[in-house]
Amino acid sequence: MNKIRPYFILLIALLYSFSAAAIETDTIINKKPVKKDNVKERIFVPPIVIKTSPTALLYGAIYPPFTAEYRLMMEISSGKRQSEQLGISYLGVNLLLNAVEKAAKVPTNYAYKVQGWRIQYAHKFYWIGRRHYAPFGFYVAPMISYSNVRVALGLKRYYQGVYFDFRHFNINGIIGVQAGKINRVTFDIYAGLGYKTNKVYYRSSSYKILPYDTEDFGPLYNSHLNGVFGINIGYAF
Repeated sequence: MNKIRPYFILLIALLYSFSAAAIETDTIINKKPVKKDNVKERIFVPPIVIKTSPTALLYGAIYPPFTAEYRLMMEISSGKRQSEQLGISYLGVNLLLNAVEKAAKVPTNYAYKVQGWRIQYAHKFYWIGRRHYAPFGFYVAPMISYSNVRVALGLKRYYQGVYFDFRHFNINGIIGVQAGKINRVTFDIYAGLGYKTNKVYYRSSSYKILPYDTEDFGPLYNSHLNGVFGINIGYAF
């Protein structure tokens, strides 16, 4: 028994040394905290996130089958748990519609013409765990949006000043999650409900702008209940 005891003590010492080395090198489970002497290194500097929406390219904010939205957004933290997000968009002809028109060899004078813009703003409130600061993690936010776009049934009519003028305003409550820090690429997905008001005007060749009856657009278009869903991909600077 006395001969076994030194070997047992040596085995315990080796196991302890291996476990200590594992704590030093393991960066996934037991990462040992490192004391930072520089004050600036202890301060979290939130990134500025620049992003866009791939889904908006195929489903624009106004008259979706015919419009595409080229969106540029910026999000910056205004606190540990909050951020401000601003988006501006150019609205043009839907890419799929454009391809269909070219395949069908639609004459230029009869091709759809779409031109407009959109502005969005959201104030996000983040749920913060131990590892996340805004703008990463789960969030809720009020989001407000205004869009204006002109749609003409043919380029000839557009240049003659004959077009439909769509004006959409909505305010929504959204819930979502934003993940990032994988090579600084971010992924943001959200959904929500809110209030909307859609107005359409018709501009004739006599330079008159008249309210247009949207009853033919269906009850979903004319309803004040609004639903939103979006996916944004960005880069954190």
